[in-house]
Amino acid sequence: MEFNLNIFTLNCWGIPIVSKNRKERISALTKYLNTSEHTIVCLQEIWSESDYLYIKDNLNKILPYSYYFYSGVLGSGLCIFSKWIIQDVFFHQWSLNGYIHKIHHGDWFGGKGVGLCRIKCGERLINIYCTHLHAEYHEDDIYLAHRVLQAYSTAELVNLTREPADVSIIAGDLNTCPGDLSYRIITQLPSLIDPFDLPCEGTNPTIRKPSGTSETANNSYTDKKQAETLPEGKRIDHILFHVSPSWEAKVINFGNPLEDKVPGEPFSYSDHNAVTLELKLSAATSNSEEKKLIRDKSFDATVAQAIKVCEEATETITKSKKLFLTSGGLLFMFLIATVGFWPNKIIYDFIKIVMTGFCFYYLLMGTLWNKIEMNSLKAGLNALQNFNKTRAEVKSLNTNVEECKNIE
Repeated sequence: MEFNLNIFTLNCWGIPIVSKNRKERISALTKYLNTSEHTIVCLQEIWSESDYLYIKDNLNKILPYSYYFYSGVLGSGLCIFSKWIIQDVFFHQWSLNGYIHKIHHGDWFGGKGVGLCRIKCGERLINIYCTHLHAEYHEDDIYLAHRVLQAYSTAELVNLTREPADVSIIAGDLNTCPGDLSYRIITQLPSLIDPFDLPCEGTNPTIRKPSGTSETANNSYTDKKQAETLPEGKRIDHILFHVSPSWEAKVINFGNPLEDKVPGEPFSYSDHNAVTLELKLSAATSNSEEKKLIRDKSFDATVAQAIKVCEEATETITKSKKLFLTSGGLLFMFLIATVGFWPNKIIYDFIKIVMTGFCFYYLLMGTLWNKIEMNSLKAGLNALQNFNKTRAEVKSLNTNVEECKNIE
């Protein structure tokens, strides 16, 4: 009654035109996967459909089943390849997903979210969730509330859909390190296990335990100054898992499976390092209820912190609304007041066009876009508050039941 899973995940940095050596790297990755023993592959940032089709065609013999999650303007960038039949698919696009005016970041245009493939392996069901959360980009992290709510939405999806699957696995670029708020939300709500701290029973010498997966010194695309400051980089790409009570999982291998550089080339497979996890699953012999109770207690503090982050974000959005409307209103009044005073020259016509553009932009951001963002944030905040409230009520009810039993 035992079976093995061998999962692989990589943020491929596959942005057409922008990403360096994209075609060569995709070709090298496909060649590696063709000679590997991975049974399930989750890829992120496959932004070109032609890249997905290329990988699909070349992996057809060893991973014949695949699915690409189309979304947004550019596509979600997410795809899954499997040795076994993909029975069901589902994609949840996040409502709060970056800013439309941050064109250079591009997250809003990607329509990112979390994709689910339910895979049928014999009589067993495996849920595979592939996702890519919003990046920080800056030290002040203006996207913290976005990422927190994306993490909560992902955790809730796993929590609500993991039955009747025997195994549920999240793989992808979560853009959050162990201990961060988003990481705690994803791991604690659906009780997902991070194999990083678990013992490995395998002896595969080609797999190294990951100290970091992004901005590491061994990656050719990492900035040299960044590599000197933090050579181990950040561990933000993860494979997390949950098994049903009827199963137990042992970690056979876990780590970075790819070489530092593409063989024969001066560059790496991506600006991220890949992660692989091999699990051996067998019938359960122990009860995990005690661990569940511990997780529930710790999650209360995590939810409270997430609520605080969202409340602060609503205040920031309210302030930005006033700033946008004030700036747009002043520009509008200036343009109206100066009608007929502008000299009839091309340079002044150009200035008026630019000022009109900024006026329209400020008014749009302070009205339509601000309303969309506020409603998305409120939806996530209300869900967190509801979770907090109902959890407290359930605990209170259970306490009263226990007290009644003791009295009897």
